[in-house]
Amino acid sequence: MFGRLSSVVRTSTIRYVSPIGRIQQIHTTPRLASLFGEITQKTGGDDKKLEAAASDEPVTVENDETLQKYHFEEASKKQIKIDKYITPLKKTLFELNVSQNGFFKNNHVIQHDGKSYRLSLTEKEIDMLEPSIYATSYRIKSSMKKATQVNRFVRGFNVKTAINQLHFNPKKMATELEQVLKRGLEQARILGLDEDTMYIDSLWTGSDGDWRKRPDFKGRGRGGLIEHPYIHVKSILKSNQTKLRKAWEKEQKIENEKPVMFLNNEPLNFKVRPVYKW
Repeated sequence: MFGRLSSVVRTSTIRYVSPIGRIQQIHTTPRLASLFGEITQKTGGDDKKLEAAASDEPVTVENDETLQKYHFEEASKKQIKIDKYITPLKKTLFELNVSQNGFFKNNHVIQHDGKSYRLSLTEKEIDMLEPSIYATSYRIKSSMKKATQVNRFVRGFNVKTAINQLHFNPKKMATELEQVLKRGLEQARILGLDEDTMYIDSLWTGSDGDWRKRPDFKGRGRGGLIEHPYIHVKSILKSNQTKLRKAWEKEQKIENEKPVMFLNNEPLNFKVRPVYKW
């Protein structure tokens, strides 16, 4: 289509009617039109920016500081600030617990600054402190029923195993979900997480709204309405740290279970006497 995706140089044209009656065209100074709008540095009309736009280097997040700042601000708006819900001491004790055991063990005693602490966190606090990736899709023209059928196929799988399974699935939603998981692996690579141990913790779909509608003309003066549904797919990927913690909690629950009592072990609600009372 174009030589590069970064920018397109358009030439503005002025048309006028000469006294002879012919329409003549005059080509003025080239005007820059960037596909990123006013976000990137390669926009404007001065000579330096035009020279930068005329270079062969495309505009990407890696080489454009303004675009990097824009992406960072957009990501910080969606990010949950942990300091608002968890104290710095809890966060420090959590990291010490993970470094000692390889994963978080609840209600364990930890030594910090010469003091002993028994850290007990709720499930929501653990969920915020453990590393996780939130991956979402773009606007997809499909139905939630079709997406759910594919989601059930790979929910709970290792991410790389799920990508391999979806690659050979002939359904359209399999391709869309594969792209979502690949973007999640890319985010994990940036954060320094182990890609081989990432697994799909949650996977769901929902309506994206603003469905396109058009009339459905029928016979005998009747009519209907055809709706084109649009959806999105969202996923939460977690590391092996969460999987080890859940396996340990399951073992602890089995060990702490009381023996099964098949007889009724409730206290009697009447007075017991040593002799019969006729």
